[in-house]
Amino acid sequence: MTKKEAMDAIYTILDHELKVPTLEQFHQDARMNEDLALDSIMILQLLLELEIKYGVAIPDEHIDIKAFYTVGALAAFVADKQEEPLYD
Repeated sequence: MTKKEAMDAIYTILDHELKVPTLEQFHQDARMNEDLALDSIMILQLLLELEIKYGVAIPDEHIDIKAFYTVGALAAFVADKQEEPLYD
């Protein structure tokens, strides 16, 4: 999954599944909490939807808090993790 594909997937989930009312603020530099008003539960739901609908597998031990600051950071994190082998 490319970063662009990850951004599209994130947008689709926020729009269709989580029905986030602040999507007019959605862009690469939008802050997940401050601009899009996502709380920790919504971020967990987003990750779950990425896993179920898009086959994104991110083991808990690979989660980096910095990846959840902006949409672009999360998209880059997801794209990067999809290029890594799931198990060493």
